Amino acid sequence: MDNLYSFHRLSLEERTQFILGNGVLLCSRYFAGRKVFLYFTGKFYAEIWFDTRKSKVSNIIPFTTTKCLKPYLELIDINDVFKPKVD
Repeated sequence: MDNLYSFHRLSLEERTQFILGNGVLLCSRYFAGRKVFLYFTGKFYAEIWFDTRKSKVSNIIPFTTTKCLKPYLELIDINDVFKPKVD
């Protein structure tokens, strides 16, 4: 995928398959009755919004700005970074 413009031209199903096949799952959260999965593709981030009542993807929101990562900041646990190494 060259850019976000190319990504937006894909169908919802194609975008879902691209993210699941090429992205790295970073985190998930619940918001507005949806489970939101955050992925990074190497070129952009994408949220997959999953409607748990209908068991289907309802939306995919791609972005490149780190401002959109704000809802995930309190979910990140970096405690392991500060633990001393044990050999």
